[in-house]
Amino acid sequence: PSLSPLPGTAMAGELRLSDDEVAGPSLETLPEECLLHVLCQLSVADNAAVAQTSKLLRDVAYSDYLWREFCMRERHGASLDFSESVLGSFSHPDAQPIQKSPALTRQPSAASGLPWRDVYRTTTESLALTLCIDTGRGYAKYGLAKAGTPSMLQICQPNAECSQETLFPMVLRRLGLRRAQLADYSAIVSEPFAFASCAGRRHRNAWRANVESKLLQVYGMRRLAIVDSASLCLFSHQLTTGVVVNIGFGRTFIVPVLAGSIVRSAVLDVNLSGMELTQTMAELLHRAGHDLSLTPATDGDRPIPPVTVARNVKELGIEVFPTSLEAHLGTSPYMARSVLNRSDAPVKDVYVGSRKFSLGWERFLCAETIFLDDGSAGIDHGPIHRAVLAAIDATVRAVDEGEVEDVGSRDKALRDELLKRVVLSGGSAAIAGLPERLGYELDRLVRQPAAASSPSAAPTAPVAPADAMLDVRPVTCGAVTIYPAHPRDTSTWLGASMLAGTSTFATHWAIRTPKLSKRRAASAAAEHGDESSEEDEESEDEESEDEESED
Repeated sequence: PSLSPLPGTAMAGELRLSDDEVAGPSLETLPEECLLHVLCQLSVADNAAVAQTSKLLRDVAYSDYLWREFCMRERHGASLDFSESVLGSFSHPDAQPIQKSPALTRQPSAASGLPWRDVYRTTTESLALTLCIDTGRGYAKYGLAKAGTPSMLQICQPNAECSQETLFPMVLRRLGLRRAQLADYSAIVSEPFAFASCAGRRHRNAWRANVESKLLQVYGMRRLAIVDSASLCLFSHQLTTGVVVNIGFGRTFIVPVLAGSIVRSAVLDVNLSGMELTQTMAELLHRAGHDLSLTPATDGDRPIPPVTVARNVKELGIEVFPTSLEAHLGTSPYMARSVLNRSDAPVKDVYVGSRKFSLGWERFLCAETIFLDDGSAGIDHGPIHRAVLAAIDATVRAVDEGEVEDVGSRDKALRDELLKRVVLSGGSAAIAGLPERLGYELDRLVRQPAAASSPSAAPTAPVAPADAMLDVRPVTCGAVTIYPAHPRDTSTWLGASMLAGTSTFATHWAIRTPKLSKRRAASAAAEHGDESSEEDEESEDEESEDEESED
């Protein structure tokens, strides 16, 4: 028998939908995982607008997962976990100790113990208002941390744009920062490699005091962090332990670092520099019959000095041969004239302006000096791979003798760990093929100490890729891993910008401006010859009581 329809229901053959079914599924009916995926595709501004539409979407928009994705996408990139988990809290000598609070235990998402939404806000402000300066020797790199890549100032002669004494005012002028604005800005300054050894302690302390006095007292910047260049280079590769090989303008420094602390007794100063490589290239070009005189086409411009032409040719054309050049040629590279007269040279054309230079063996001979033993006494005059291994062995001895804090590895384990973390930096470290050749020579030296001194026993080494000067991926050769230098010698600056993007930079790394009276501030400015004080007003508004208590 047929059943009668219930009251309020449709008759047989009719279909009636509810209002919700007519309107379709609501965004709020989606699982939270789907909502998170949708909101991850939005910008931060759009996410803030979505958060105002409903309580559910607000809760999703405030989730730690979502804001960690925003930090990953817009602020820290692939280095987020390293920045927050390591840089944010580890005990570097230039950082302040962090007190473990209950909040840090409850909120493990960041080193500061803050929710990721607060981490995003904190790091956004820090990146926008932190000036990173790599003081350098030949070129200084500077820029706000949010810039991604730094600008450069030439310090070396000829045609220097500034000196070390005038670097800070020149940087502020280039960035368009006036004296009245500096109270809102922080600075990270790299400590030069020349102060890394034990012998540089007195000069290091005097240099640090001078920088603090200038930036905090004279210019009145809000915060300042001075960090050694070796650690900053490691940070740029997401490392805190390793051996930094800095081939700079004036010298080469080999600096071992354990857990952020320089092993100063193991630092080596090697008699090799970019300036010497330029002079070697100029001599080789002259012997090969190249004319280094060059006058710009523009009327009124002065002729370019031959050393500048040689430097440009070196930067464009120098390469490291994959194996021992002596073993390949059957003659010593010191016999430059006989090598340059060979007819089997692979030719490479480089252009300086409109002038073409066809380079043969001279482009390999110049770089071969990095690995040649000139017979001088002392490791500071020997080939670079021997100096790197000597610094590693000195570090192992320092740990065994208790000179430095135990890092958990000793003897062979520590030696092997450091061999896998050799980091190149400096302008001349960007030579094509250098990471591959250094890895080859080090691995050969470690595995076959006796054969390392014999040029005839040379196994095949990896050949540098065509884009080696732009490739910063680690190069592994046997038991050795080499981290190439970042393009344009930006390793130190990139490490500083990464440090500025940590949520604990202000509390864990930086020191703050001391409160000085106007008379003392004016006296300090006059003592240092502050150039920017003439352009800006001497009187500044007092900070609020809240900001004073925060400082």
